[in-house]
Amino acid sequence: MSTASRPPKLAPDIGRLLGLSGPGAWAVAALYIVTMVVMAATSDGPAMQTVEGWVALALVVAAAIILVSPLPYPLPLPLTLAVLGVVVFSTEAIIWHTWPTGWPGYAVWNFGADTFLLFMVALRGRLWWGAAGMVLMSALAIHWTLTTSGDWWHGFDLTYRQLATYAAGAFFASWLGRTAKRIAEFQETERRLVAAEQTQEATADERRTQLDRIRRLAGPALEEIARGSTTAAQRRQHGLLEAELRDQIRGRSLALPVLTTAARAARTRGLEVTMLDDLRGEVASGTTDDSTLIADAAAWAASRLGTIVEGSATIRLARIDGRPVVTVATADGGVAQFTPAASPNAPAHAARG
Repeated sequence: MSTASRPPKLAPDIGRLLGLSGPGAWAVAALYIVTMVVMAATSDGPAMQTVEGWVALALVVAAAIILVSPLPYPLPLPLTLAVLGVVVFSTEAIIWHTWPTGWPGYAVWNFGADTFLLFMVALRGRLWWGAAGMVLMSALAIHWTLTTSGDWWHGFDLTYRQLATYAAGAFFASWLGRTAKRIAEFQETERRLVAAEQTQEATADERRTQLDRIRRLAGPALEEIARGSTTAAQRRQHGLLEAELRDQIRGRSLALPVLTTAARAARTRGLEVTMLDDLRGEVASGTTDDSTLIADAAAWAASRLGTIVEGSATIRLARIDGRPVVTVATADGGVAQFTPAASPNAPAHAARG
């Protein structure tokens, strides 16, 4: 199969294979949102007494909704950076209004919320960006406790569990991603095989159709010849039939009823007619517009044959400036060319030499 005829290679829909959007993903997102809202509203933390705390909650919810929406795979970089921005803002908005000593409980609900968002980023093909977001979240927590109480360990203690959770999730996301890519490759290979088989079947069907047509045309004549007793009239008919079979092969696109009928009449008058198809039958599988243009050209060529009394005529189909053009050349040097109209309202053009 040539490069031009190959089906375009499609990017594998990894997101669909992983189920990153759809009813299941929306159900998980809904459970996540309800959990975060309940934790934030019941935490009694100082952060939720501020505007920044509620803005952080709104941004986390919006990011979760975006991440379960139908999106390209991997996640577009601008959206990835936007999610990391949400992680940074929510971390800053919550921890800087929380006491830096002791265990804050649900007051730092943002850590779990941000870990989920970054895990979704990893599932969507941005594993290392998700890891960068986790490191950034932990660094902000360490900076907070180090600045407020001089204890960097407390900030790390608040986030290392989230780091471990993300590491396990990232491994899971990486494994799933590779598996989904393999499945997509297998599906693409299968699609190509099916397309190739369909092409072969279509070609075989076309060959069978052509063979059946030849059998219908030539079968009775061959039986007459095999019997060994043919009259002069039958031999003339056999000659006409042979010429029509040549037309089917060398002038396939031109072998339309209107022109084959005119050619048979011209040959019966003694005119030698040759049909040549430079397009090599491409119109048979081309556009409807091409078929219409060639039908007009064939009708014109048939009318031209009716005006030629003796000698020979060669009818050639070619493509000029993207449109099929028919030329009729006669033995006396006469040349006539017909260019079909490109649109119904445009006039056809016929030139004579």
